[in-house]
Amino acid sequence: MRIYFYIARKFWGPFFFALGVFTALVVLGDTFEKMKNLGNGVTTMMDLLSYSLVTFPNWLATIMPVACLLGAISVISEMVANGEWTACVASGFAPRQLFKPVILCILGVVLATMVLQEFVIPPLNAKSERIYNTRINPSEDPFNPDAERDVILKISPNQMLFAKEVNLKEGTMKRVSLDTYDSGWNIANQIVADQMLWNPDTKSWLFSKGIQRVFIDSMDTTEESFETADSPVNLNPSEMAIDRTDNKLLSIRELYKRIHFFKKSGLSSYAAQTMLQSKLATPFVTLIMCLLGMPFAISVRRKSKILNIIASLVIAFTFWWLITMFTSIGENGYINPYLAGWGPVLVFAVVVFFEFKWLKL
Repeated sequence: MRIYFYIARKFWGPFFFALGVFTALVVLGDTFEKMKNLGNGVTTMMDLLSYSLVTFPNWLATIMPVACLLGAISVISEMVANGEWTACVASGFAPRQLFKPVILCILGVVLATMVLQEFVIPPLNAKSERIYNTRINPSEDPFNPDAERDVILKISPNQMLFAKEVNLKEGTMKRVSLDTYDSGWNIANQIVADQMLWNPDTKSWLFSKGIQRVFIDSMDTTEESFETADSPVNLNPSEMAIDRTDNKLLSIRELYKRIHFFKKSGLSSYAAQTMLQSKLATPFVTLIMCLLGMPFAISVRRKSKILNIIASLVIAFTFWWLITMFTSIGENGYINPYLAGWGPVLVFAVVVFFEFKWLKL
């Protein structure tokens, strides 16, 4: 047991070194890129520092797999270079047994990363978006994180809803148009209203101050004004997901909600489903990435920090390239979202299997 604790302790030094260096590089790079806005008369250095602070956990979670990989490779290569690996094997330890404490450390990091991505990073991303849109790169329109503009929803197979602005928190839609089409996709009737309001008592949306048009033929139309009118839309605001936040910035819970809403509204959910499966596969991605690199350290049989860093980057970027390729194909609907999310894991799991078999580990 003491040898296991010894190996586990050796993992954390290279891990935190890689985590600190790589995270500092990407955070500084992002901050320097935003410094071009200092001359706009609004942005201050404090704004940039605040933005860097709230985006730091997101970069941290992104870098953690590479830091795990470098830590795992460094532990094994140092033990091999110092003769400790040979001594342990000669004492009766199998290589797979010596991998166990490193794998447990990696699983601990993976768990921490998942907690960050699920509960800490999403609200911080919302805060960083507010800082960016109000202090770093302000637009002419006032920034409102609760409102979405130019929203299009498919209500039924032959009904489309257009809204200039939607605020789910307040339960309002402004300047709306509900168009109903016939079997030939010619517009049959249309309701145009200043607002749609959510009624929690009837659990439906109500039109307010609008006009209902009926298209009898291409030359004849009837119109009727109203103060309030029922609408066929009964989706609860809490079940709707119309924000344009990038899927990769959402938590698993938020992705489930978005997918459920898209399916209910008849909208394409390929992108959200692909990202959901990618996030669910993330723990296995990190673990398999490390299992791919650890035997490399045994085969090289010498201690070299530069070589370890290069090997870690090559393995990580190869893995990320494959993940990006599968994700892009899956988001466009060319392959099943499950295959898009889990495909890279399966490919490299096969590689790891034959690698361990070839090296007789």
